[in-house]
Amino acid sequence: MTLLICALLIVSPAAAGVKEDAATAADPTLENATREAAYRRLMLPESTAEVKTRLKAADLDPQQRWVLIRSLGPNPSEEARLELLALAESKNAMIRAGVMEAFGDRGDRNLTGKVLKGLSDPALLVHAAALDALIQLKDPSALADLDHALRDKTGVYHGTSFRQKIVDAEAACGRDGARYLVVAMADKDADVVTHARAGLEKIAGFSYREGRTPEQEIEAWRRWAER
Repeated sequence: MTLLICALLIVSPAAAGVKEDAATAADPTLENATREAAYRRLMLPESTAEVKTRLKAADLDPQQRWVLIRSLGPNPSEEARLELLALAESKNAMIRAGVMEAFGDRGDRNLTGKVLKGLSDPALLVHAAALDALIQLKDPSALADLDHALRDKTGVYHGTSFRQKIVDAEAACGRDGARYLVVAMADKDADVVTHARAGLEKIAGFSYREGRTPEQEIEAWRRWAER
């Protein structure tokens, strides 16, 4: 009898149940360790099929849906990647935003093109999620698109928080992003300038602020970026 009880207690990750794990991971009243353990089980390749099935449930809570979508990001399986690509075409903006975040979690620069499409999505929350993903991906191939978004004149990216995120995404690209950050240093938005300066100082490991006017500082960074 003792052996039987022990055998029943040794439950595989898949046997824990994706439905239960999604509910646990999405429950803010539970301890972080409990939620994180449930989320790690959702990320496993062997959970993918059940995650996909659960995502189709009509009664699925929105927060649980978000958790399930995000779990597909760190999931290394090809099945998970294909599911994310399919979900990226959803008519639901929250689903598309979750996919953008999951693409960032995945860390696969082959998905950068898909993430960049999020910058032209009609929903602002998808824009924000795409920028978060680009900060994680650190892909220099996105820099031209980010620069275009920062210079946008349509009003879509005029909110300070969006423009700060654009600069942060440029800074995440390291030395490759330096010349774009120099352009941002001349922006009329003081918060954008602050983020651009912080990005340059982090990349370079030093500052040009002391003893220089703003114009002289920009010129010093321009010369440095062109080296």
